[in-house]
Amino acid sequence: MPDSAVPFRRPDLLRLDYDTYRALPAVANSDLSRLRDALDGRPPRPQTSSNEGALSFGTAFHTALLEPADYVAGQPGLNDTLVWWLVDGVKLNAQLAELLSLGTPETSVLFTEPVTDTLCKLRADLVVDHPDQPFTIIDFKTTMARDADHFLWQCSAYDYDRQAAFYTDALQAERFLLVGVQKVEPFSVFTIEVSEQMLAEGRTKYQRLLRLLKAPATAPAYRADAVQAAVDALGLHSQDSDA
Repeated sequence: MPDSAVPFRRPDLLRLDYDTYRALPAVANSDLSRLRDALDGRPPRPQTSSNEGALSFGTAFHTALLEPADYVAGQPGLNDTLVWWLVDGVKLNAQLAELLSLGTPETSVLFTEPVTDTLCKLRADLVVDHPDQPFTIIDFKTTMARDADHFLWQCSAYDYDRQAAFYTDALQAERFLLVGVQKVEPFSVFTIEVSEQMLAEGRTKYQRLLRLLKAPATAPAYRADAVQAAVDALGLHSQDSDA
């Protein structure tokens, strides 16, 4: 079988602070979201630094759950009690508590996406690389979803499936878990193991956007200016000749 003599080697898991990660000159899933917004005619989303991001509830929750020593209490507009209530709710789930104890949080990865030959990056909430577990990526989402079915719908509507495929393909993960944590009563926790069908749909999404990033002139004429502006804003060189 061709290339069978060359085993796949997972990219290194890097421990970088958020601003160092953001400065890496590579394409992130969030960059693809900005390109998608341009393609869909949505207004550009603002760029945020780590300091600004710390003011958001979702970021505060992620810090409390994954890097509790770095949590800063008393930030304006944040309900610290609610943040830690949600963290406790996640840890009451025996499977998630075990994964949290075994995994490495907030790991960054640089990789080249092979189909489009694009330098990309990702930052995973939690990666579990342990002999007793399949290689697993876990991503936590605070959500207003009413129930597990509603959260499953959000996974497609909000392109969480694209993120799952982007990360899974980069690391050849054996399992990707999306964990929805309700930030309103009854504060339920929904764990979804991303299916092969969801991965296939997400893969189609991210590869389409990566091709568009390389050749923005292929965008529909009525979106061409917005797409080109989005590409320019990313500060990455497009490769229209590859179209």
